[in-house]
Amino acid sequence: MESAVIANTVSRIKDYAFKGDTELKSISIPNSIVEIGVEAFSGCSSLESIIIPPSVERIGTAAFLNCTNLKYVIVPSFDNKAKDIFIFPRAFSGCHSLEFVLIPNSGCIAIGESAFHYCTKLKSFVAYNCGDAVMTGMGSCLGPFAFFYCGELELVVLPDSIRHIGACAFALCKKLEHIVLPKVLWTIGELAFRTCESLESIEIPDTIFSVGKDAFMKCPSLKTIKCSSLAAFAGTRLRKAIKIV
Repeated sequence: MESAVIANTVSRIKDYAFKGDTELKSISIPNSIVEIGVEAFSGCSSLESIIIPPSVERIGTAAFLNCTNLKYVIVPSFDNKAKDIFIFPRAFSGCHSLEFVLIPNSGCIAIGESAFHYCTKLKSFVAYNCGDAVMTGMGSCLGPFAFFYCGELELVVLPDSIRHIGACAFALCKKLEHIVLPKVLWTIGELAFRTCESLESIEIPDTIFSVGKDAFMKCPSLKTIKCSSLAAFAGTRLRKAIKIV
């Protein structure tokens, strides 16, 4: 089966629904869907693209694991209203052909551990908030190893709902040049940007209160960290050439 259409009476794509279907190339997901289940499309190695409707609130654990031919993921905006989206652990891990992810007008987005781990061709991940409002409350987390070993990743825009960046979140993203952090950020985990060799500068909001010890280890091009909250770097080891301004 090369294509599939899900009826608009369905609200959830069940766990393992299409797992291992190596012939599936395209699927039409209606606006009635609110959840994509665990490993729903895991191993669908012929699936080329996916447009996830804005009705979706949860993308389950390993939902698109090892969809090795998947090239892009788009979540369209919905009536200019922020939408809560939770991307669970390993949701897109091992999608070696994935080049970009676009989630406009995202609300309280949580990105689980290893969600995009080993997406070796991923060039950009953009999940932005419309308007100038800054979210309140506890916020959510960019999990450990979320973008680990995304060697082609150049651009990242994180939504303002993220409060914590986990350990090794961007480790080995050797081509990462530009990252826009949330307006309110509290912690950056250890080794979060390890071996981001192309990163020359980064602006960290003044709300930060903890930066992991080796968060910027092996970042030879990094020259400037823009942040006025110097206390957050008390336990951080930085190269002498790096200036905090």
